[in-house]
Amino acid sequence: MGYAVIGAAGLAGLLLLAEHLCGIRLMEWNNTAFCLGFAASIIGVAYILTIKNPNNYLGFYGGIVMSLLLAGQFVLNRQYDLVVLYLCVFIPFLIRSIVVWKKGEDNGLQPAWLQPKALWLTIIAAMLIVVADYALNTCVIYRDAWSDHCLLKLMSAMLICSSTIANYWLIYKKTDAWIWWVTYAAVGIVFYAILPIPNVFLIVLNIIFLLVNGSALLAWRKLC
Repeated sequence: MGYAVIGAAGLAGLLLLAEHLCGIRLMEWNNTAFCLGFAASIIGVAYILTIKNPNNYLGFYGGIVMSLLLAGQFVLNRQYDLVVLYLCVFIPFLIRSIVVWKKGEDNGLQPAWLQPKALWLTIIAAMLIVVADYALNTCVIYRDAWSDHCLLKLMSAMLICSSTIANYWLIYKKTDAWIWWVTYAAVGIVFYAILPIPNVFLIVLNIIFLLVNGSALLAWRKLC
């Protein structure tokens, strides 16, 4: 509960500051999709701050709630591929994380870096995910040429790739997962900045997540 309050106060404060500095309205309380996304963002900050402690798996319950809220937001925005991703991939990963971290209380599961073989397999998997998502964007979503909107489609693919891998390796307390979360936030800043109509709210939100994820990475590095 404490982390949720911190997340809510911090997120709202930074967004209000950004509104003042940018001179534009960021928070659209009359938009149901925005409200779902805002609630998910608060819970997301609390989720990260909780699992920053590798002995506290309770944050994953918040992660499940966050994923359900985001799935609702994506339904309203007609982003059905992301609905499937959150419901069929991320939530099962989060449930699995709860199970593994609970067992870790008994067998001493501690944060660790990936071994070289697993690291290279992860890099190869990341490349395949990026290529597959780029092809999906080109052939199904945008229906344009491979060279059209290339940066936008590449950043979109990187968002899917980094979040998928980060969620997976968090299950096994691999510190590398936080590198992928940092990558996700950094790519998110670029992605929402290069949209035809830049989304300042999500740019600010990803800056916040970049800082929070970075602090979690540093915390876990000290335990390896």
